[in-house]
Amino acid sequence: MTTLPPRARICLPPALSKSWQRTAADAPHPAWAKIEAIGNHHIVHSSDLDDLSEIADWATVALAEPEQPLTRAERQAYATLIKRVERWAVLEPLGKCHVLAVAWKPSQSYKHN
Repeated sequence: MTTLPPRARICLPPALSKSWQRTAADAPHPAWAKIEAIGNHHIVHSSDLDDLSEIADWATVALAEPEQPLTRAERQAYATLIKRVERWAVLEPLGKCHVLAVAWKPSQSYKHN
């Protein structure tokens, strides 16, 4: 019997709303279409490591090479988003400012997420 990959649920920090909405409007990756609004919160639901790579890489690049100066709240929000992805997946650096989700973490890592 094969086991299905977990279904990650990652809340996007409200401080990044405008930023991720601009990115989602360009629709560069299917991960951005998987965002669901639940009340005032926006959640990415996915069983695909590629989607987690996209979200984590987007946040990592924004921290390393911001298009404009980041506020303290934005820096913290991007860092928080990366940590939320790391609860679900193992992230490996890819160059100086990119990351790639290479494997799912064991279930106890995201059990209480």
